[in-house]
Amino acid sequence: MQKNGISFREHRELGDVAWLRDHDLALASAAEQGKPVLLLFQEVPGCSTCVRFGQDVLTHPLMVEMIADRFVPVAIFNNHPGSDAEILRRYDEPSWNNPVVRFLGRDGAELLPKLNDRYDALGLHTKIIAVLEMLGEDVPQYFRLLGRDLLVENGLSESVTYTTPCFWSGETSLAAHPAVITTDAGWVDGEEVVRVHFDPREVCRGDLDAFAQVEGFSPIKSSGFEVDREPQFYLRKSAVRHLPLTPAQRTRINLAVPYKQPLSDILSPQQSTWFADLRLPQSSEDDAYRLDIRRTWPALVAQLGLIGK
Repeated sequence: MQKNGISFREHRELGDVAWLRDHDLALASAAEQGKPVLLLFQEVPGCSTCVRFGQDVLTHPLMVEMIADRFVPVAIFNNHPGSDAEILRRYDEPSWNNPVVRFLGRDGAELLPKLNDRYDALGLHTKIIAVLEMLGEDVPQYFRLLGRDLLVENGLSESVTYTTPCFWSGETSLAAHPAVITTDAGWVDGEEVVRVHFDPREVCRGDLDAFAQVEGFSPIKSSGFEVDREPQFYLRKSAVRHLPLTPAQRTRINLAVPYKQPLSDILSPQQSTWFADLRLPQSSEDDAYRLDIRRTWPALVAQLGLIGK
């Protein structure tokens, strides 16, 4: 087997994770580094499900960073002979199968049931958090926020729009509710409004309306929401606007900035490194925070590079 992390650049099924290809080397590295192993059984080249898993799940920059930072990732091809097939037999995994992810301790023991028959990013995200919590490790806020973004992307959040006397302050007031995932300032029929996505598992719509009404806001049923040209007003006053961010991150940051709260845990290690780089404003777009992180992230990598690279 290969003993390097370059195979992901050759196969769409592996996304952007720099996988090792030697199972025993991965276990040795895990023991040395004190990290768990993220073991992917993947069909390469694979069917459309395998490609989608690689391209939809294993390319999100914050998912890739978490895997690289907290795990030793190793990929086994389930449709190759030789040493790949040997590892397949060892774990009793079928060949020519859809993606399966196992999580191993530094001693090689399985930490929790494998992830299979589920091929969305939220499924992998949930398992990663479970592993970290099982090991007693902290789960950074930036990664928890990613899970909230994934709720929105998977249609598991709910949305409501509120009229506000000032949508800039309205964004921060509504973001203060722990169930609110994202806020956007905008207009409906000439009125200043804030549209929010929230987690219905954490609050019912009636309770969120009551919270908003205490702040002087009222829900509005009118359609035709148009986002303002300067959403997340307070975030825009900071150089953090040049960073690639997810919607949940920018909502938290827009709340943190006016209250002078630290951004370190909201940002990933890579984002924090870029934020401290004096070249950031000249290397990124002025409104990068509003754009798709999957597009702006690689563009900034090309300009400023990655940690340790």
